[in-house]
Amino acid sequence: MNNILNFKSFMKFLSRNMGYTAIDVFGLSVSLMFVILITVYTYQELATDRFQENGDRICVIGNEKGLGTAIPIPYRLKEQFPEIEKVCPVVVPGNFSNILALYGDNMLQVDMMCTDSTFFDFFSFKLLKGNRELALEDPYSVVLSETFARKMFGGEEPIGKSFRISDSTTVIVSGVMEDIRRSVLPSCDILARLERAKEFNGGLSLTNEGNAGSTAGFLMLHKGADLASRTSDIYDFLKESFWPYTIDVWKEVRVIPFNDIYFSSYEWSVLQTGDRNFVLVLMSVGILILIFAVFNYINLTVAQAGQRAREMATRRLLGSSRTELFIRLMIESTMLTLFSFIIGLLLAVAAVPYVNELLDTKIYLADACTPAWIGMAAGLILLIGVLSGFLPAMLISASKPIDVVRGTFRRQTKMVFSKVFITFQNTITIATLSAALVMGLQIYHMIVAPLGYNTSNILVVANTLRSDSEKAAAIDRIRELPHVKAVGFSNGTPFSGTNNLTGVFEGKSLSFQQMTLDSAAFKILGLQIKHDNQVASSKPWSWYLTERAFRDMELPENAEYFGLKDDEPAQILGVLKDFHLRNINMESAPVMLRFRDFSKPDSHPWNVLIEVDGEPMTTYSAVREIFEDVTKVDFEGNYLEQKIEGSFDSQIRLVKIVLLFACVAILISMLGLLAMSTYFIQQRSQEVAVRKVFGSDNRAILSRLVGTFLMYVVIAFVIAAPISWYIMDKWIADYSYRITLSPLIFLVAGLFCLLISFFAVFYQSWQAANANPVESVKVS
Repeated sequence: MNNILNFKSFMKFLSRNMGYTAIDVFGLSVSLMFVILITVYTYQELATDRFQENGDRICVIGNEKGLGTAIPIPYRLKEQFPEIEKVCPVVVPGNFSNILALYGDNMLQVDMMCTDSTFFDFFSFKLLKGNRELALEDPYSVVLSETFARKMFGGEEPIGKSFRISDSTTVIVSGVMEDIRRSVLPSCDILARLERAKEFNGGLSLTNEGNAGSTAGFLMLHKGADLASRTSDIYDFLKESFWPYTIDVWKEVRVIPFNDIYFSSYEWSVLQTGDRNFVLVLMSVGILILIFAVFNYINLTVAQAGQRAREMATRRLLGSSRTELFIRLMIESTMLTLFSFIIGLLLAVAAVPYVNELLDTKIYLADACTPAWIGMAAGLILLIGVLSGFLPAMLISASKPIDVVRGTFRRQTKMVFSKVFITFQNTITIATLSAALVMGLQIYHMIVAPLGYNTSNILVVANTLRSDSEKAAAIDRIRELPHVKAVGFSNGTPFSGTNNLTGVFEGKSLSFQQMTLDSAAFKILGLQIKHDNQVASSKPWSWYLTERAFRDMELPENAEYFGLKDDEPAQILGVLKDFHLRNINMESAPVMLRFRDFSKPDSHPWNVLIEVDGEPMTTYSAVREIFEDVTKVDFEGNYLEQKIEGSFDSQIRLVKIVLLFACVAILISMLGLLAMSTYFIQQRSQEVAVRKVFGSDNRAILSRLVGTFLMYVVIAFVIAAPISWYIMDKWIADYSYRITLSPLIFLVAGLFCLLISFFAVFYQSWQAANANPVESVKVS
């Protein structure tokens, strides 16, 4: 046993073969870094909200299109259906984002969430200060997140302190809770009562059902109750009492269990959802990277088998059994894996900020510091050590001392495994690189798609100017900036959306987007009036309609009025040319547009639109400085092009991940080719020497050696190209606005891998081709 555990010779071997050691440890460490990060991320995604003690009794009410309802609906359902014990409507921060909180000299922009007093009965979020039962009992009480409480009050005790929200509402701090994370509920700074919602948005109240999809309607059922079986009864009830069902905008009722919300797929949701397919893709990437690393270790170890075989042969001659040598080699493999795991863990810690940005998430490696996780890590190290070391241990421990002495051991070992591995690895590399190219081209195609209005060099700023004097001061200074061409005001943009109006026109349910803007914003966006009715004096309820709106309502273009629901018919000012709302991949809608003079007192537009002529970043910085100087709050603004690109963030992240995996695969492939070329050239050194003796020149031998390795890339391309084409053709078919696949995409991926492989094997092949044949014969 002492002989098995004596690793001085192994350490000496590693120190004498620093190149081998560095390549082996580097490849395995980088691979394990990805495995660690992907494992923790996958666990966090799959464990979303699993800490909620009442999760198995909670459900949310939704419809066939999305997860959302109106504030009054959960209360009505509780009165009607005895299965429901209590309800908790939640209006998420998207409805109250970037509002101002003021305490003394502190003025901060906050995200607020409004909810019922039952919030802490439903959810198990930890309350750090305050009483769970009383925290939201008073309508003017609020609970703060731990991070926001620290920002607002510093070292002061927050409980009992009062502060103002948007100059209009005074609230009292009754509790401080842990920041919300790993939940379908989005994080927020302030948790307030639903009664306060109407003070910030007049359409949100306990009695108003107008904002039909604004609220997450959480229901807690009595133990053993089954509400899902009563969806038809709920539909009948809502058909008579809730307008989206009454006019057939929504035609189904869905009762979604709380634990199924995160990975649900609907057109829209007021709650945070995840992508199960994305998680599966990442898991697959992690497994493939791990397989690549294990194969690479085997290749490198087998490439060095000749040198280790001499040592093992000596040990056999000194009395060690084959079993002892096998165990020794397996332990060495596990030790090297442990060392690589430690380095991989350190790399993972350093890479967390970059991974958070890439995945748009927060990875908490500290959550993995538990006995269960440590046990899993130990099991993983042992598994990798065994898988990596088994084949080399079998090969080396089985060597006969006489074969090692004669020098025939190298020629007896075969390269079938290495050849298959290299071909497999290059197949995956070419396929993933092709996928990354296709995805990148498709997403760029959608980002630059024509939307029917101007998107270039338009800065969209959230209006935080609270008074007419602030507005005048800021806008005058902005207009004086050298690269500002025009300034306008609007309530939303074609990309971000505005107010929605849903109604019935001649028996058909129609949804319109209502845009309100001034003439300057209209010109900045480049919208066009196709036909103007030249109405001398328009009524307050007067609109321009897009061509699509006329088509959907089947109106002639010279129509003067239209009506939705039972309201008084609205006056038509003219016909607007169609333009696409949101990004090209999202469904558009008919638009109603009207002009408004936002320069009048007490008018408060949502956005300031600034057209920039040159120097976009310089102008952005200058505008930001002006806004923050006038308002004393954080600036929020982006160029319209950036917003459009940002709407494809999830697709862009997927491309980056696929491309990153392709780069890792290329790196490991190079290491594998390096090992294979070392091994191959060692085995064929005598053959090369004989060929040179019989007249082969260096160039011919070099071409033969390099060509042998590049042939595996060609075989991999023949396998990968049709598979990649088939998969990516299916992928782009999901997009209505898509590119046409070109063979050049796959050819570029194949040529790139061929070039990388060439550089990986050229130097060693060149050395072998130019070696003195006498030396090769001596070695043999």
